[in-house]
Amino acid sequence: MLKYMASGEGINSIKVVISRDKLTAWISASDEEAKYEKETLINELKKAGVVFGVLSDEIDNFIAVPSKEQVVVARGVPPTPGVDETVELFFASEMTHDNVDEMDTVDFRETSKIVSMDEGTLLARKLPGTLGSDGLGVTGEILPPPKPRSAQLTAGKGAELSENGVEVYSTISGRPWVKVAGTGRTVGCDSVHVQSGDVDIKTGNLRFKGDIKITGNIQEAMEVQAAGNIEVMGFVTRATVICGGKMVIRGNVIGSKLRAGIIFPGAKKISFVLSDIYAELVNLAKAIEQLKKMQNVDVGKLDFGRLLLGLMDSRFKNLRPLLKNINNLVDNQSEDIPEEISEAVESLKCLSGLSCATVENFSKAIRAVYGALEFLSEGREQMSSSIFVRAAMTSAIQSAGNVNVTGQGCLNTTINAGGNVTIKGSFKGGEILCEGNAEIQELGSELGIPPVVRVGERSYIKVEKALPGSVVQVGKSRITITREMGSFKAKQNKDGQMELF
Repeated sequence: MLKYMASGEGINSIKVVISRDKLTAWISASDEEAKYEKETLINELKKAGVVFGVLSDEIDNFIAVPSKEQVVVARGVPPTPGVDETVELFFASEMTHDNVDEMDTVDFRETSKIVSMDEGTLLARKLPGTLGSDGLGVTGEILPPPKPRSAQLTAGKGAELSENGVEVYSTISGRPWVKVAGTGRTVGCDSVHVQSGDVDIKTGNLRFKGDIKITGNIQEAMEVQAAGNIEVMGFVTRATVICGGKMVIRGNVIGSKLRAGIIFPGAKKISFVLSDIYAELVNLAKAIEQLKKMQNVDVGKLDFGRLLLGLMDSRFKNLRPLLKNINNLVDNQSEDIPEEISEAVESLKCLSGLSCATVENFSKAIRAVYGALEFLSEGREQMSSSIFVRAAMTSAIQSAGNVNVTGQGCLNTTINAGGNVTIKGSFKGGEILCEGNAEIQELGSELGIPPVVRVGERSYIKVEKALPGSVVQVGKSRITITREMGSFKAKQNKDGQMELF
């Protein structure tokens, strides 16, 4: 406290006290029986330096009842503090179910607290502070506000700081994190999420935009998805595992669905046909524009549907067979067709009749086919996607690239691969469809449904041992093994016939 003692001339003494922050002033009397004039007290306050915020009513009360206890007789205006710099995070630490209605059904498998971001995502931003406003003390002095505290924002591993130094973006897909040190924040992104132990009802389904490594098993009815790679040290039992890169299952796979990459069997053929269709559609659109420019043809007065179908019957005769071909390819797919492909094929139905052949539908079809080709182009970049499993039973395995079974083999399992299929053990029951080569140590069994192995016309099938009933197909040529056979290789010759040698 700053203290000031004032002595009256011929009157009892009073004491004036000013607070250290100069926002409050008090007076007290040594003699509670003394009589004071208001002007005298105000003068004593001025002598002590109190010139602002004097409380007239409080002085009147003090005059009426002098007190040895300190009485507040002046108050200043405190400075308004500013706002400190802060760092805003654009990711949460966990998921909550606070807003779930009592009547809603909650899937307790969807309780994973993993937060993941795409590459290039804004992770954090530094928000500027603001200056406060001055105050005024009882002494008339200007009281400056405290300076706002500054915050330090830095980028850690997997992230980068913007040029202006106020934003942090992820440079990889993965799990964002923040380290706090005082007012400093370091924000980064990890590409690998390690799940210690099993994936089960306690952990919830896992979805991550980087890589996932699971040290335990994936239990029944659970789902694991990763934009990158997945490695499972244990078993996968009646579960779904999906990744965009490489999948490695160290244990056995039972009654499960595995998928690596977005390419699906038949994608190459569909891509070729859609490319031809797109080229025809673009040329068809150009032909219509040329007709519009001809002075002797008023396209606006013509029925667009009749014009479109007429051009298809005269100048673009290849389009109808291509449309029939793409429909057959999609209809014959046993696996789910990606939505982008389905939408493109559906949009092409506008070319099948007058009622739906409108300018809007025609333009929509061109855009949809282009979008499907873009999707397939992105998928071709994922041809490195592959699956490695020790053994599989009653499962479905789908890979954009290769499939490798490194242990006992497969039982009643379906394998679809955009690349090669290699089975070091036996393949008993089920079906293999691949666009690359298939190499199998032992094909078929004496019990159960005979297996089927199908490859493209330019690929081959290599088997070390085949049991009767097994079916091998290269391109459109198919044979059924009628007796036990040793090592052979099946391949098409120049005439399109399959040869075993």
